[in-house]
Amino acid sequence: MKKKQRPAGLDKVLAEYGLDAVIGVSPENYTFICGGHVSVRLRSRLGFAVIPAHGGGPFLVTCSLERALTTAESWMTDIRTYVEFEQHPVEPLAEGLRERGLDKGRIGLDLDYLPASAYLELVNRLPHATFVDTAEAVASLRSFKTPDEIEIITRATRDTHRAVLDAMEAARLGENERTMCNRIANNMINNGADGITFMSFGSGKKAHLFHAGAYESVTPAVSEVIRFDVGAAYGSWSSDFARTYSTGEPTRKHRETYRKLLDVEAATIDMIKPGIMAEEVFFFCRDMMLKHGLIFYMPHVGHSLGIELHEKPMLKAGEKTRLMPGMLINVEPSTFDDEKSAFHTEDLLLITETGTELMTLGLAPPEIPVIGEKIVYP
Repeated sequence: MKKKQRPAGLDKVLAEYGLDAVIGVSPENYTFICGGHVSVRLRSRLGFAVIPAHGGGPFLVTCSLERALTTAESWMTDIRTYVEFEQHPVEPLAEGLRERGLDKGRIGLDLDYLPASAYLELVNRLPHATFVDTAEAVASLRSFKTPDEIEIITRATRDTHRAVLDAMEAARLGENERTMCNRIANNMINNGADGITFMSFGSGKKAHLFHAGAYESVTPAVSEVIRFDVGAAYGSWSSDFARTYSTGEPTRKHRETYRKLLDVEAATIDMIKPGIMAEEVFFFCRDMMLKHGLIFYMPHVGHSLGIELHEKPMLKAGEKTRLMPGMLINVEPSTFDDEKSAFHTEDLLLITETGTELMTLGLAPPEIPVIGEKIVYP
């Protein structure tokens, strides 16, 4: 999806910080500003999307290997390149800023991403410039999604959900974790994903290891829980989806814990409305889990989703950002019991003018699903 113009909100950042220019450096802020997607981004292969406050026009710095793709994707036309291993990425950036009379300016950039060595090189080349960290300010602009972004992320989410449904319907006792997990990954690719972002998969006593990998050496046994959290890349965007299954003959404790967690998720989704602060969702979910007698341990209960896997706002204590129409929010309560069986569910919501719209195919079944069984959504 080629962007036709620079995103809204940058003028506000420039004014609020008193900047002469703002630069997107992190892969997420770079892509957000210029529209160019670089699938292989290394710390040594930096890119800079530069927006001056006045005059000179925007320009882009990227590795020469990426020039053709960047030209095809970005709305920017002034594209500067450097030859990897022969030139420092900062060289064409400093030259472009100097051409625009910004070598003594106040410049915002992503200091939480830029390597210290690159920052020192930039300071050395522009010793009279002042640099300000605007990483969070630009990232906050990504909270509101365009209609095109909502369409892409929703499609990615539903394709991932279908991949999971088909994979777990095909799963059987006697298969190891790696076989089950690989089936999900293969389905995501076959459903249109460009690559796998992450695969967390654990069963039995491994299920509570939050980001465990699937082991070929572990074969789930009957009456165990399988918990997974998976995501795939769709161009510049990603999916993020979690579910909990039983291997069959779920114990009473497993059924009760799962059912309570689903009740908490549903109640949390129901309380979300435009204007509510993100931390209010966190506290509500926490209190509901404790009321249901569930163990609460999460530092957050959800997050925005977009170019970055965890975007602002986070549903955490202290997050005062208000949820507003046009935001996409993942709600993901998680818990475990005293036997270390873990339970996790995650669904994507669009904040609307009147409440929320569920963007997955549907919430998880109210009774813990069993591998090999078919789950049908309208």
